[in-house]
Formats: sequence, C-alpha cells, structure tokens
Amino acid sequence: MRRIFLSACLLLLLCGALRAAEAPPPPKPRAWAPLRYLHERFADLLDVVELNVATGRGVKLDLKYGLQFFGFCDHRTQRFGLLDRRVGTWREIDSELGLLPLSYLAWPVEQAARALGARRLASDAQFVRQTGTRGIQYLDRKELNGDPVFFVKDTVEGPRHTRWGDSFPIGAEVHAGVGIRFLLRPLQLVDFVVGFVGIELDPWLNAEQIR
Repeated sequence: MRRIFLSACLLLLLCGALRAAEAPPPPKPRAWAPLRYLHERFADLLDVVELNVATGRGVKLDLKYGLQFFGFCDHRTQRFGLLDRRVGTWREIDSELGLLPLSYLAWPVEQAARALGARRLASDAQFVRQTGTRGIQYLDRKELNGDPVFFVKDTVEGPRHTRWGDSFPIGAEVHAGVGIRFLLRPLQLVDFVVGFVGIELDPWLNAEQIR
C-alpha cells in the first residue's frame, strides 16, 4: 500500500512539473492607460514635423507647397535631427527637380527651337517643361544612428510620395555645404487630431502607394 501511495504522489508531482513547464509566461505589465495614451499622442505629433540640419557636398533650394514643389539639387549629406519619431543622424542621397511655375516658361522656348530646327534645345526645353512641372525627387536615407538595416527610399512625383503619410508636405530647405530642412506633413496632422477621438490612421499612412 505504501508503495502505491508513494507512486501516486510521484506521479502527481511529475504532472504538476510538466504543467508548470508548459504554462505560458505571465503577461508583461502594461503601461498605465493615461500614460500610454499620452505617449501615443506625442508620437503622432512627432510624425507631423521633420526638422534637421545637414553637412555635405551639393547645393539645394527647395520650397514645398502641398500639391507641388519648386526645387533643384543633387547632393550627398550627413544629417542630424528628427526622423520617423527618432532623433539621430543618418546619411542621405537626394536628387530633385521641380520648377513649377517657372517650368511653363520652357514651352515658348521649345516651340521656337522646333521652328528653328534646334533639336537639342527643343528636347531640353521639353524635358524642363514636363519634368519640372510634374516634379520628381529620389531620396534615400540610410543608417539611422548607425543601424545598417535602416533604409528608407522615397520616390516623389509632385505631391505623391512613397508613403501616404509623407505626401502633400509644406516646408522649405536650403543647403550650400551646410543646410537646414523644415517640413510639416498635413496628413500626419490629421492623424494627430483624430487620435483624440480614438481613430488611428498610422497603418494607412505608413503603407506605400501603389503606382
């Protein structure tokens, strides 16, 4: 009888140990709800603004006004400032051409060049008229705070950016060896405002546009 009792006790202990090993880990403590809410609102507010300074070769003059932009550059810079809710440094390659409304001046030049048979001038004027009016920009950002995995590629056509949240920006940038950039993102501002009533637009704003 004693052996049966001891065997039963050992079996119960073994079952208890197996259940303890299979039990899921206790949930991590969640932040206090008001603090979590304030953190989310502050993070949404950081998405609205892009402010940074830069050093590097190249010259840039840029003015963005929502639906279009006026700017031209081809530079390689090391930047410091606010990017994707983080403060840090990163490398950036930026090529841009957007000449609206001055691009419309290329139309009479193009027509005159065609009438005179100056094909090269006509081709260049056509390029300035079409590309400068639409506005194009290729922007690569790498190695935020030394992270080799971090890479953001943004292809801009007028108001359209790769991510919806970056579209329709308003701001300016100047660069000549050293420079500064300040931008506001209206769609991110909408996300910040509607967040006060519990509406979250981040999944849509961070999605890439289908081109």
